[in-house]
Amino acid sequence: PTGGRVNNNASRAEQSTFWGLYIQDDWRVTRRFTLNIGVRYEYEGPTTERHNRSIRGFDFNTESPIAAQAKANYAKNPIPELPVSQFKVMGGLLFAGVKGQPRGLWNADKNNFAPRVGLAYELNPKTIVRAGYGIFYDVIGIDRQDVQQGGFNQPTSINPSLDNGQTYQETLSNLFPRGLDVPRGAADGLATFLGRGPSFFDENPLNPYMQRWSFSVQRQLPARVLFETTYIGNRGTKIGVQRQFTATPAQYLSTLPYRDQATIDFLGAQVPNPFYGIPEFVGSGLGNKNTSRANLLKPYPHFSGITANLPTGYSHFHSLQVRAEKRMSSGFTFQVGWTYSKYMEATAYLNETDLRPEKVVSPNDFTHRVVLSGLYEMPFGRGRTFFPNAGGIVQGIFGGWQFQGMYEGQTGQALGFGNAIFNGDLHDIELPLGERRAERWFNTDAGFERDNTKNLGSNIQRFSSRFNGVRRDGINNFDLSMIKNFRIRERVKAQFQFETFNALNHIQFDNPNTGPANSAFGTVTGENGHGQRQITLGFKLLF
Repeated sequence: PTGGRVNNNASRAEQSTFWGLYIQDDWRVTRRFTLNIGVRYEYEGPTTERHNRSIRGFDFNTESPIAAQAKANYAKNPIPELPVSQFKVMGGLLFAGVKGQPRGLWNADKNNFAPRVGLAYELNPKTIVRAGYGIFYDVIGIDRQDVQQGGFNQPTSINPSLDNGQTYQETLSNLFPRGLDVPRGAADGLATFLGRGPSFFDENPLNPYMQRWSFSVQRQLPARVLFETTYIGNRGTKIGVQRQFTATPAQYLSTLPYRDQATIDFLGAQVPNPFYGIPEFVGSGLGNKNTSRANLLKPYPHFSGITANLPTGYSHFHSLQVRAEKRMSSGFTFQVGWTYSKYMEATAYLNETDLRPEKVVSPNDFTHRVVLSGLYEMPFGRGRTFFPNAGGIVQGIFGGWQFQGMYEGQTGQALGFGNAIFNGDLHDIELPLGERRAERWFNTDAGFERDNTKNLGSNIQRFSSRFNGVRRDGINNFDLSMIKNFRIRERVKAQFQFETFNALNHIQFDNPNTGPANSAFGTVTGENGHGQRQITLGFKLLF
């Protein structure tokens, strides 16, 4: 066998509490000016697990129980970059309700005050000015994340060879010669989950919050049309970002703009593994006889990864929103809205060694969004402009017709090219809208390195993860419907419906291939699930 595993996972009974208190007043200052003032306080208690079956935190300052044996092993075969005196095996997992740890998985944030203020001012009987500002907190309890049950969830991995295939300890006829591992919960303390990649909870997390503000002008126009222009801004703060605590230090990674084979070979070189033979590592990724030099240079080499969410992220959103609505008159009504916006965020690290998250255009940034819908009742039949006294056959043929339509258009999502080599002008990547084809969605000849033997590795990435000017296909959809109402008797009506979704059969392409070394680079090979034209016929009887 080449690999595999069996999982023995614990159940969980998790709980978090939430309390909110708000005070608000609507104050009509003058006949034309209204002020809304309020403040809200929120308290979210930390998550608990009924039987304390969860990791809580990570002890970075205490030596691991296996440190002495690992140091002795390392002293036999040290690497030049890491003297024996500097080889440290520090830290391990902490568990809720164990050895003095609280049952709560973190300490609650107690400063969640959220003021709100709004105003409306009547310039004249047909014009209203509105503005507002507010703070809105998000939750971080079980609505957003679950307990971490490393130690209580125990996989048993198939690890057929410890010496790269020279000998085999597991075969197809005996996959688990040592039997299946039994979860030990928190019994191993700091030695729990060694050789694996656990996650823990930040001891003092903060509830992320949004500051939102707006300014709008509403105007009533002739023909019962309401027109509104609005600016809306939003600033996100303390957004949780996953942080890696045991990454290969940046000083060993390449900063060259091309493939640095020497660095790749240096960090990938196999060296004696000081954790080999220690029982706690058997069955893990660090249980083999050798490991890479990159692993030994990590600050916590006895774990393959250590992650937690930290409140270091933020975001910016600004939009101009224009809306018009015609209320029903003369058998016609419509609504149209257009949003022009920019959404930037810093919610992920470009490199594990970076000090701050990468500020980049958000995957939820859609520069333009247009929605238009309307309904028109045909002016034929009883009580209408044409054939107002119609009855019988004339009413049955010409009366009771309605037509509805909806259009939705939206800019596509921003794309990126990963850890790519690019030697050119970024502005040359984007193709004009009329030149984009499934066979060539963007300019693949703008300066990308296409040779896969020159791919970057073991480097500090400088190429942005997403680009505003390179986007997937957007939404371009029409829905149309036709309705015919019949009166059979005074208390019996019938309705026939003919409805179409994606009436013009516009395809919405899936993401193009963005791997420069891939032979399909720049091509689209699928659609986004928007769906082909669909036609629905319906008949409804009302009585």
